[in-house]
Amino acid sequence: MNVEEMKDLIRAVSESGLDSFEYKEGDYQIVLHTKNLGLVKADPSQAATGAGISVPDLSLAMAEAAEAASGADDEDDAFVIKSPLVGTFYASPAAGAAPFVSIGDRVKKGQVLGIVEAMKMMNEIESDCDGTIAEICVKNESPVEFGQPLFKIN
Repeated sequence: MNVEEMKDLIRAVSESGLDSFEYKEGDYQIVLHTKNLGLVKADPSQAATGAGISVPDLSLAMAEAAEAASGADDEDDAFVIKSPLVGTFYASPAAGAAPFVSIGDRVKKGQVLGIVEAMKMMNEIESDCDGTIAEICVKNESPVEFGQPLFKIN
């Protein structure tokens, strides 16, 4: 499957209304999730599992993941920012630079909290709400899975 065919596949899945799609060919596998998973209720029983998006052009899938749904947990009112894709998490813009945020920092909607690198593309993770960073759930330069919690915001 070439890049143009992958783009057509992403476009078709995006327009179809499907929540997810899986395609296997030989040793290659493509898994697309189009549901909004950037910001969801903090509920461990609903932790997302699954594979990430593994195609060169992530623009359609990233656009849908960026349109995150929000909610507050009755127990601690924490919002959880989850990874929209599989990749490597970076807490700062460059090696040796100060992190984007630390525990206790006040953040505003749209503020960059970190980066998830996938296939040499740097994807900024933004806050979808105003609040205070209560927890940073992953360490710098650690691998992250699709739907894995990255931050908790009060």
